[in-house]
Amino acid sequence: MRSAAHALLLPLLLAAGLAAAQEAVLEVKVGSGAPRRLGQAELAALPQTELVEARSVGSGARAEKAEVRWRGVLLRDVLDAAGIQDLDRYALRHSGVVARATDNYAALFSWGELYNAGGGDNVLVITAMNGKPLPASEGPYALRSLGDTRSGPRHVKWLNRVEVFTVPK
Repeated sequence: MRSAAHALLLPLLLAAGLAAAQEAVLEVKVGSGAPRRLGQAELAALPQTELVEARSVGSGARAEKAEVRWRGVLLRDVLDAAGIQDLDRYALRHSGVVARATDNYAALFSWGELYNAGGGDNVLVITAMNGKPLPASEGPYALRSLGDTRSGPRHVKWLNRVEVFTVPK
Protein backbone atom coordinates (compact mmCIF):
# COMPACT_ATOMS: atom_id res chain seq x y z
CA MET A 1 0.00 0.00 0.00
CA ARG A 2 1.37 3.43 -0.96
CA SER A 3 1.82 6.09 1.67
CA ALA A 4 0.30 9.56 1.40
CA ALA A 5 3.79 11.02 0.95
CA HIS A 6 4.46 8.68 -1.97
CA ALA A 7 1.16 9.69 -3.57
CA LEU A 8 2.17 13.35 -3.31
CA LEU A 9 5.70 12.78 -4.61
CA LEU A 10 4.82 10.61 -7.61
CA PRO A 11 3.41 13.43 -9.78
CA LEU A 12 6.43 15.59 -8.95
CA LEU A 13 8.84 12.81 -9.88
CA LEU A 14 7.02 12.17 -13.14
CA ALA A 15 7.07 15.88 -13.98
CA ALA A 16 10.78 16.06 -13.20
CA GLY A 17 11.43 13.09 -15.49
CA LEU A 18 9.51 14.72 -18.31
CA ALA A 19 11.36 18.00 -17.79
CA ALA A 20 14.71 16.20 -17.84
CA ALA A 21 13.80 14.48 -21.09
CA GLN A 22 13.23 17.82 -22.81
CA GLU A 23 16.24 19.58 -24.27
CA ALA A 24 17.69 22.29 -22.05
CA VAL A 25 17.31 25.77 -23.52
CA LEU A 26 19.07 29.00 -22.62
CA GLU A 27 16.95 32.08 -23.31
CA VAL A 28 18.85 35.24 -24.22
CA LYS A 29 16.88 38.51 -24.24
CA VAL A 30 18.53 41.45 -26.00
CA GLY A 31 16.54 44.57 -26.78
CA SER A 32 12.81 44.63 -27.34
CA GLY A 33 12.55 41.53 -29.53
CA ALA A 34 11.61 38.02 -28.54
CA PRO A 35 14.24 36.09 -26.57
CA ARG A 36 16.61 33.94 -28.59
CA ARG A 37 16.45 30.30 -27.51
CA LEU A 38 19.78 28.48 -27.65
CA GLY A 39 19.83 24.73 -27.24
CA GLN A 40 22.79 22.39 -27.01
CA ALA A 41 23.38 22.38 -30.78
CA GLU A 42 23.33 26.19 -31.02
CA LEU A 43 25.74 26.55 -28.11
CA ALA A 44 28.03 23.87 -29.55
CA ALA A 45 28.16 25.81 -32.85
CA LEU A 46 29.59 28.89 -31.07
CA PRO A 47 33.33 29.23 -30.33
CA GLN A 48 34.23 26.88 -27.49
CA THR A 49 36.48 27.91 -24.61
CA GLU A 50 38.12 25.88 -21.87
CA LEU A 51 39.18 27.58 -18.65
CA VAL A 52 41.11 25.88 -15.87
CA GLU A 53 40.41 26.72 -12.25
CA ALA A 54 42.86 25.77 -9.51
CA ARG A 55 41.15 24.73 -6.29
CA SER A 56 42.26 23.69 -2.84
CA VAL A 57 40.76 20.38 -1.77
CA GLY A 58 40.69 19.59 1.93
CA SER A 59 41.97 21.83 4.69
CA GLY A 60 44.98 22.40 6.89
CA ALA A 61 48.06 20.26 6.33
CA ARG A 62 46.07 17.86 4.13
CA ALA A 63 45.02 20.53 1.62
CA GLU A 64 45.88 19.62 -1.96
CA LYS A 65 45.66 21.51 -5.20
CA ALA A 66 43.23 20.27 -7.83
CA GLU A 67 42.28 21.55 -11.26
CA VAL A 68 38.79 21.83 -12.67
CA ARG A 69 38.45 22.18 -16.43
CA TRP A 70 35.34 24.15 -17.39
CA ARG A 71 34.23 24.07 -21.03
CA GLY A 72 31.62 26.20 -22.72
CA VAL A 73 31.02 29.50 -24.47
CA LEU A 74 32.13 32.95 -23.32
CA LEU A 75 29.11 34.98 -22.23
CA ARG A 76 29.97 37.75 -24.71
CA ASP A 77 29.93 35.20 -27.58
CA VAL A 78 26.43 34.16 -26.46
CA LEU A 79 25.39 37.82 -26.39
CA ASP A 80 26.90 38.39 -29.85
CA ALA A 81 24.95 35.41 -31.21
CA ALA A 82 21.77 36.89 -29.73
CA GLY A 83 22.33 40.24 -31.48
CA ILE A 84 23.70 42.57 -28.81
CA GLN A 85 25.63 44.44 -31.51
CA ASP A 86 22.27 45.59 -32.96
CA LEU A 87 21.60 47.78 -29.92
CA ASP A 88 22.44 51.48 -30.09
CA ARG A 89 26.16 51.86 -29.38
CA TYR A 90 25.55 54.63 -26.86
CA ALA A 91 22.92 52.55 -25.05
CA LEU A 92 25.40 49.67 -24.85
CA ARG A 93 27.74 51.80 -22.76
CA HIS A 94 24.96 52.05 -20.15
CA SER A 95 23.90 48.42 -20.33
CA GLY A 96 24.09 45.55 -17.92
CA VAL A 97 23.65 41.81 -18.23
CA VAL A 98 21.81 39.61 -15.75
CA ALA A 99 22.39 35.86 -15.75
CA ARG A 100 19.49 34.04 -14.04
CA ALA A 101 19.00 30.53 -12.70
CA THR A 102 15.79 28.52 -12.64
CA ASP A 103 15.37 29.52 -8.96
CA ASN A 104 15.85 33.20 -9.97
CA TYR A 105 19.35 33.47 -8.45
CA ALA A 106 21.10 36.19 -10.46
CA ALA A 107 24.59 37.47 -11.25
CA LEU A 108 25.15 40.93 -12.70
CA PHE A 109 27.74 42.14 -15.21
CA SER A 110 28.26 45.48 -16.94
CA TRP A 111 28.65 45.66 -20.71
CA GLY A 112 32.00 47.39 -20.16
CA GLU A 113 33.43 44.61 -18.01
CA LEU A 114 32.45 41.97 -20.59
CA TYR A 115 33.57 43.85 -23.72
CA ASN A 116 36.11 46.51 -22.67
CA ALA A 117 38.05 44.75 -19.91
CA GLY A 118 39.79 41.43 -19.39
CA GLY A 119 36.94 40.17 -17.23
CA GLY A 120 34.97 39.12 -20.30
CA ASP A 121 37.65 36.54 -21.10
CA ASN A 122 36.72 34.65 -17.92
CA VAL A 123 32.90 34.69 -17.87
CA LEU A 124 31.81 31.32 -19.20
CA VAL A 125 28.46 29.72 -19.97
CA ILE A 126 29.47 26.21 -18.94
CA THR A 127 28.37 23.04 -20.70
CA ALA A 128 31.01 20.56 -19.44
CA MET A 129 33.27 19.96 -16.44
CA ASN A 130 36.46 17.91 -16.69
CA GLY A 131 35.44 16.58 -20.10
CA LYS A 132 32.00 15.36 -18.98
CA PRO A 133 28.52 16.89 -18.95
CA LEU A 134 27.82 19.02 -15.90
CA PRO A 135 26.77 17.14 -12.78
CA ALA A 136 23.09 17.30 -11.83
CA SER A 137 23.88 19.81 -9.07
CA GLU A 138 24.99 22.34 -11.72
CA GLY A 139 22.13 21.79 -14.20
CA PRO A 140 22.45 21.50 -17.98
CA TYR A 141 24.10 24.95 -18.11
CA ALA A 142 25.89 27.02 -15.52
CA LEU A 143 27.75 30.31 -15.54
CA ARG A 144 30.93 31.23 -13.70
CA SER A 145 33.00 34.36 -13.55
CA LEU A 146 36.36 32.66 -13.11
CA GLY A 147 38.37 35.88 -12.95
CA ASP A 148 36.63 37.09 -9.79
CA THR A 149 38.54 37.12 -6.50
CA ARG A 150 35.65 35.14 -5.01
CA SER A 151 33.95 33.16 -7.76
CA GLY A 152 31.04 31.90 -5.64
CA PRO A 153 28.74 34.94 -5.84
CA ARG A 154 28.78 34.91 -9.65
CA HIS A 155 28.42 31.15 -10.05
CA VAL A 156 24.94 30.59 -11.47
CA LYS A 157 23.90 26.96 -11.33
CA TRP A 158 20.93 25.88 -13.48
CA LEU A 159 21.41 28.88 -15.79
CA ASN A 160 18.33 29.34 -17.97
CA ARG A 161 18.09 33.04 -18.92
CA VAL A 162 20.35 35.94 -19.80
CA GLU A 163 18.89 39.45 -20.08
CA VAL A 164 20.47 42.66 -21.36
CA PHE A 165 19.08 45.89 -19.92
CA THR A 166 19.92 49.58 -20.35
CA VAL A 167 20.13 51.86 -17.34
CA PRO A 168 17.87 54.87 -17.98
CA LYS A 169 19.42 58.32 -18.00
